[in-house]
Amino acid sequence: MNEGVEVSVGQVLREAREAQNITLEDVAMRLRLMHRQVDAMETDDFGSLGQPVFARGFVRNYARLMGLQPEPLLARMDGAPAEPSPVAPPEHPMPASWLTSPWLILFLLGVLVVVAVPISLYWWLNSDAGEPQHAVIPVKQEPHPAPAVTSVVPSIADAPAEAPVSPIESVVGTDASVEADVPPVAATPASRSQLHLEFGEESWVEIKDASGRTLHRQLNPAGSSVDIQGQPPFDVLIGNAAQARMTYNGRPIDLKPFISVTVARFTLEE
Repeated sequence: MNEGVEVSVGQVLREAREAQNITLEDVAMRLRLMHRQVDAMETDDFGSLGQPVFARGFVRNYARLMGLQPEPLLARMDGAPAEPSPVAPPEHPMPASWLTSPWLILFLLGVLVVVAVPISLYWWLNSDAGEPQHAVIPVKQEPHPAPAVTSVVPSIADAPAEAPVSPIESVVGTDASVEADVPPVAATPASRSQLHLEFGEESWVEIKDASGRTLHRQLNPAGSSVDIQGQPPFDVLIGNAAQARMTYNGRPIDLKPFISVTVARFTLEE
């Protein structure tokens, strides 16, 4: 071979075969290939051998048969593997921000629940939309008997003997005596009733009297109680009513029939 001139892959194979005095037919028989396939390799016609992977396999076997190193020849063929691309070092992940911490997210959710629940409950208790009809509990009070009035008319026989009474004086004295003995009847004040409530747990209560005036409106803590007096009928609203007890003029009131979800809403009449 001429030094300084790069020979082709096919030329290297052919020169190696000729140097060993081996014929094309002999190479084809040893490689179990056809005569034209061996000739295509020696003429660098690798495209006629099919896919590049087949051509490279034929050249590898031919080079080994001739006692040559196949790798330099394969590197000079079309379709040789490219240089491996450098592998970039993996980027270090950015440190997690405290804003994405799961503990911070849970804390913010807890604060949202603590703030939103009381506001929602207050809005719902004071909302007129979708309110159930007020239940009316007629509570009759026992009528108080009016004091008996006794008229005392003195008889003429009981008058002193030494002081005779004329008919005119007797009549006048009798009328004056009746008027003096009849006690004046005082005007009966408007009846006032009393409500008593006890709370096992925290409960919102709103109570109005017959005039619509608010007698009690606040959030009552657990374990507390309240007494309310006013003119019936009363409009009553009790939140968390299952944990509250109520009496009306000493008479216990069952709140269960009037509870919707957790709120009892009804009217107490006389």
